[in-house]
Amino acid sequence: MKRKLSTLIISIFLVTFILAGCKDTTKDESKPSTDNGTTDKQKEITIGFVPMTLNNEYFITMVNGAKQKAEELGIKLDVQAADQHASAAAQLTIVENMITSGVDGICIVPSSSEGLSTALTKCKEAGIPVINLDTKIDQSILDEAGLKVPFYGTDNYAGAEFAGAYVVENFEKGIETAILTGIEGQQNAADRRNGFFDAAGSHVNVVAEQSANWEVDQGYTATQNILSANPNIGLIFASNDGMAIGALRAVEEAGKKEDIKIIGFDAISEALNLVEKGDMYGTVAQYPAEMGILGVENMVKIINDEDTQEYIDTGAKLITKENVEEHKKYCEQFAD
Repeated sequence: MKRKLSTLIISIFLVTFILAGCKDTTKDESKPSTDNGTTDKQKEITIGFVPMTLNNEYFITMVNGAKQKAEELGIKLDVQAADQHASAAAQLTIVENMITSGVDGICIVPSSSEGLSTALTKCKEAGIPVINLDTKIDQSILDEAGLKVPFYGTDNYAGAEFAGAYVVENFEKGIETAILTGIEGQQNAADRRNGFFDAAGSHVNVVAEQSANWEVDQGYTATQNILSANPNIGLIFASNDGMAIGALRAVEEAGKKEDIKIIGFDAISEALNLVEKGDMYGTVAQYPAEMGILGVENMVKIINDEDTQEYIDTGAKLITKENVEEHKKYCEQFAD
């Protein structure tokens, strides 16, 4: 009897031991494998972000919006830009280097549509999606590369129309007017010129047009030349604030600050301050931070195979002394 009892006790002990071992094994198998250093953490997403330049507050604001969204989403943002607006070759090199480094997607403000044809083809071959911000890539270039690229940015024509319509309502008919245009061949440069010209119509007498390539110093030089040939100019429409600021300097040096009104485009902080002081008459506000935010947000969706919008108009508004304070408060959240 004692032997049977002992045998029973040993059997119970062995069964308990085996069951306990099975339980521990099942628990271990349910854990994520840590062999070879692997974890259940997803691969970090890296987005290449290529503004036209970082020597313009407008694009710095765009980048700051993109950085805020990237931080919120927990992704890496690789920001690189050329020194000047018209640096198509440098921008092409940046894009090619990003492709080589293996970014997951690229958001770009093109310096030149034509210069990007090779880079876009390489992006397609590498399976790297592209989102176009601010300055639209020519459709023929996209067709050549065989790519569909979402565009998020301002309706530049409509924005310039706001300025032209305001001039019709607030300036005398026949006022001699000069237009400073952006980089020749860029769609937004053409749209801003045409939007203003079409809206102002016969109300203004456009006596001079000159490209200043979006640059402050070229806006200054172009305005000097225009004033020399057209001393009776009363209005300058500059297609961006950099050129407007250069124009203001030339106007001040010519002693014509009280006679010539200047309207810019972009609503960068320096221009807003000049509007507030009365040195510039107005500027058309874009929302570059929104472009940066939408670019990053939708690129992550594309990488994750989620639906995105092909086109988003980020809006525009004419800023004058009456509403400049309100817009300055909006811009503060994206300042350095």
